[in-house]
Amino acid sequence: MRLAAVSLVALTLALASAAVAAAESRPPRQQHTAADTKLATKLVLRRSDFAAGWTLDPPAKPAPPCTVGPDESSFVQTAKVNPSFTYRDGVTNVGSEADVFRTASEAQKDWNASTPSLLGACLVQSAAAGFGKNVPVKLTSAHKLAAPKGAERSLHYRYVLAVRSGQTRNLVVDVVALGRGRVTVVLYSLTVHSPLPASVVTALTGILASRLNAGHGVTA
Repeated sequence: MRLAAVSLVALTLALASAAVAAAESRPPRQQHTAADTKLATKLVLRRSDFAAGWTLDPPAKPAPPCTVGPDESSFVQTAKVNPSFTYRDGVTNVGSEADVFRTASEAQKDWNASTPSLLGACLVQSAAAGFGKNVPVKLTSAHKLAAPKGAERSLHYRYVLAVRSGQTRNLVVDVVALGRGRVTVVLYSLTVHSPLPASVVTALTGILASRLNAGHGVTA
């Protein structure tokens, strides 16, 4: 199987779902409210946050829950919004997700479950499913990077996955998350060979942090 751009875009959406929901072998119950959905929509990235050359992706089908995660079915998620954007190269992808929980305690417990090893395992699982059983996928590195400041909780993980299809390509996945009260916002990116420039990650994370800190209803 050829590692074509269209395949990478499809895989990006699957990896993104894994990155932001990797702790969910049994996911939270979905009881979305209009107020919290409005809040989540205000927090995530928009096309106007990007320079020229980026396009909003069509809605993606939800990825299956990661099978190695814990049971979160006792939690209630009151909103989930997750737009993503693809660069003009047809491969580089950046997205964000805002997850709102019923209580701040549930948001914190969900956060605590998203460990680096668990996220890595779920990314490999999603990549393997996306490319098929005839394309080997291996996690070659996982690093915890300096987390952004200015939120109650924050993290930054970087993963490199080797995908072997004729030749080996390295997919670089960055996951940056910020949390406050009932809300977690996640920035994710997927690139080939090299990570997204640090300046771009910093700028987009700053936008999410500013919206999160200004958000109404975050700590209710």
